[in-house]
Amino acid sequence: MKKTGIFDSQGGFTLVEAMVTVAVLVILATIAVPGLQAFVTRSGMNAIRDEFSIALQRARLDAISRNTCVSICQLADGKTDACVVKARDGWHEGWIVYANDSCAAVLPTAAIASTHVIAVRQASDPRFQLIQPSASGLVTFDARGTQIGQIFSGFTRDTQYTKAGGNPLARKITVTLQGRVGVAKHEPKASSGGA
Repeated sequence: MKKTGIFDSQGGFTLVEAMVTVAVLVILATIAVPGLQAFVTRSGMNAIRDEFSIALQRARLDAISRNTCVSICQLADGKTDACVVKARDGWHEGWIVYANDSCAAVLPTAAIASTHVIAVRQASDPRFQLIQPSASGLVTFDARGTQIGQIFSGFTRDTQYTKAGGNPLARKITVTLQGRVGVAKHEPKASSGGA
């Protein structure tokens, strides 16, 4: 007679067990993927919104602490010291924060001196956009921290979001005359075709 011990047993999966395991994994993946996609979209949009809001707040505080004007302009393509010549509607392509001693609320045409550059943000993932429909391409704060020139009002969006009625994850960023930055849910106008 042959004796069998504990270590002599065969291990493995039967075909039925393997099929059940695969079916459970497919069901879990089907449930998890849409949630993961929404998480990635929300994270990308929140990142650009938060970075721009922080840049606006930093510019305002720098204007007060330096006792001079500080501006943010849209960054020219491939540059780290120049603003765009003609404003685009998208700030997601980068911006530059700089000391604006002249307090001019117009885009500078020449390169900004390195001693005046406070911060530069390069372009990010083009999927997540920061749009200013009536783009001036410039936000300027005076030494008291109030905004001069055109008041900034823009919103974030995801270019891959195609649901009719706009993107429910879009957020509107506004700057009051006093220079305070606000973020709220973006409600696109019915005539705009959705954002």
